[in-house]
Amino acid sequence: MNKDIALKQFAKKLADLSLDNGLVSTEKVEAVLETLRKHSPRKPKIVLKNYLYCIKQAINRGKAVIEFAGSVEESAIAAIEKQLSENYNRPITTTSLANDALIAGLRITIGDDIYDASVAGRLANLEKSVH
Repeated sequence: MNKDIALKQFAKKLADLSLDNGLVSTEKVEAVLETLRKHSPRKPKIVLKNYLYCIKQAINRGKAVIEFAGSVEESAIAAIEKQLSENYNRPITTTSLANDALIAGLRITIGDDIYDASVAGRLANLEKSVH
């Protein structure tokens, strides 16, 4: 096995140890970092870089960005947040952003997942299918 792959897998396991019910726990991250200080791994810079990457991914899995054109009621945002938490089986927090470029509708981004129900998104899909 490639040594760098082994270091990435080690960092991933450390990131998994940093989770509490699917969410990154400050206390667990501190415990992992303290253990790494006491028992420095081979190539610590690579391990820490990969650990940071995995932690950022874990944090982003719990965040959703809701973009909308016009205005959206807070109750609708709360309902979307609740539905996303149920669909993903973990707590999802949302951030709302007005984006007039969408023309109308919503775009929701969670990590690498993008749900686009906007007029701009549909027009872009139509343009791709025509060319």
